[in-house]
Amino acid sequence: MFEAADGYGRTSLVVNYPVTHPASQLDNGAVIPGYLAREDAPFYPEHLRVEYENEYGEYRIYPEYGTNDDAVAEYVDVARCRRDMARFLDERYDWDLLAVQFQVTDSVFHDLDDRDEIRRVLEKVDEFVGDIIDLGGGDPTVLLASDHGMGDYDWTFYANSWLANHGYCETTTGDTQYFRQAKDELKGKDEESKDERSLLETAVETAASAATTAGLSPQRIHRGLSTVGLAAIVERLLPEDALVAAQNQVVDYSNSAAFQLYFNSLGIHLNVEGRDPAGTIPEADYEEVRAELVEKLERVRDPDGELVFDAVRPREEVYEGEHLEDAPDIALFPRDYRYDVSGSILDTFRRYPHKNHKPEGILLSNRPLDAGKQAEIHDVAPTVAAALGIPVDTNTDGEVLLDIEEQIERENWDGISHEYVDGRSNEASSSVEDRLADLGYMG
Repeated sequence: MFEAADGYGRTSLVVNYPVTHPASQLDNGAVIPGYLAREDAPFYPEHLRVEYENEYGEYRIYPEYGTNDDAVAEYVDVARCRRDMARFLDERYDWDLLAVQFQVTDSVFHDLDDRDEIRRVLEKVDEFVGDIIDLGGGDPTVLLASDHGMGDYDWTFYANSWLANHGYCETTTGDTQYFRQAKDELKGKDEESKDERSLLETAVETAASAATTAGLSPQRIHRGLSTVGLAAIVERLLPEDALVAAQNQVVDYSNSAAFQLYFNSLGIHLNVEGRDPAGTIPEADYEEVRAELVEKLERVRDPDGELVFDAVRPREEVYEGEHLEDAPDIALFPRDYRYDVSGSILDTFRRYPHKNHKPEGILLSNRPLDAGKQAEIHDVAPTVAAALGIPVDTNTDGEVLLDIEEQIERENWDGISHEYVDGRSNEASSSVEDRLADLGYMG
């Protein structure tokens, strides 16, 4: 969006948006990278980091705290960086679009359990948002959006374990990569803390390997502990990374018929001959195998006897467009979104009350929005474009939600976006893709 705005001569200030590293070299404006960038990622223009830190102190992308630290203060300080950066840039640019993202409004729900602590962070973010809105002066158009909601989850469903138990997925011994480990690398954790953690992980992994050799898989051990009520105790005492090390089984992709490819996705991929590098399902059997798998997944129940999924659908019923072939073959819709779907190889279910993403987020504006339409995330870009007075992308699935009296123009943004993408080095783009893959967002 901000690159399109730049292409139409508007000045954009972009603060902390995910996947904005390497920063686009805008003709007008500035980009301060966010999530997935390393802490020392360069800004654009590059001189802005030194100037900002001389005035406000260290700019940080990620919070960092230990067991004895004040987590609330840490999150608030990181959020304050966004507000301070907006003020800093506002003094230097006559901007048309100021876009600021607060990642902490997501991460506090994943990392903190105390509702009062979470509320204290959110109240400070609300204050900072008000400060940023004030920078617009006069009567600016304001859109406040979240890309998802947040709410209660009860269970983790281990899709690959279930597929293995039903003969669709083969497993092997290998190294696991876990989300929190990848995030630690982005934060630039010091080598000493990494060494301390790796000692415990190595010890647990060694024990797990010995148990596997003796015929006791991590799944069987966990199931046995659950039977006698000890699994939850062990999980509390051992750090999460150490538990992951104990899960020393991974998917043997080349010998599997179906698997969850990304550790936190809601999709099942089939391994089809002639389509996939090591396909195992004959192409002629694809529809039959997929229909059989859809039917079985629709009937999966948790240990309380409740259905796990509201719907299980073939991909063409969910997705469309020229990249349909890149989508998972089967899309999963957990019941009331109270189930995580994990690719780790553990037991089939783990009772795990926690907070996680919900499909419905929020969209607020100081301008009237179309009350007759259920707003979607892809409506945000065309709505911002219309507010800026630039053409709306002809390829968008979204609609303009504001009541705009002027005729809305439409143009293809592809030519504009390619100018910025082509300007990035292949090495930098590859680095971003590697981090996305490590975090489970792409293969």
